[in-house]
Amino acid sequence: MGVKRNQRLKELFLQEISTAILTINGINANGILTLTGTELTKDSKVLYVYYSVLGTEAERQRKEHLLKANSREIRTQLFKRLCIKNVPELVFKFDETPEKAAHIEGIFKQIRSEE
Repeated sequence: MGVKRNQRLKELFLQEISTAILTINGINANGILTLTGTELTKDSKVLYVYYSVLGTEAERQRKEHLLKANSREIRTQLFKRLCIKNVPELVFKFDETPEKAAHIEGIFKQIRSEE
C-alpha cells in the first residue's frame, strides 16, 4: 500500500472514530477525551488509536474501559459509514505525550522562576 493512501486512511479513520465515539454513553462525563493520532500497520489489519484524557487517573481508566468495551461497535459503525473493503481491528492506546509535555513545561517554569 502506498504511503499517501496509508496517510489518507489514517486521517479518515481518525475523523470517523471521533464522530463514532460521540455515541458512547458516558464518554463525555468527567474528564476530556482527545484522540491524538492513529497508526495503521503495514498490512492494514490493525489500527492503533492514541488518546489522552484531561482528568484524574480514575477518569482515564474509566475512559479506557469505555473505549475498549465499545471498540467493536465503533468498528461496526465504520463498516457502515465507509466504502472500503476492510476496516482494521481497533486497538486503543493511552498517549502519555501531553502529560510528559506538561511535566517538562513545569520544569521550565520552575527554572525560569529560579532565575
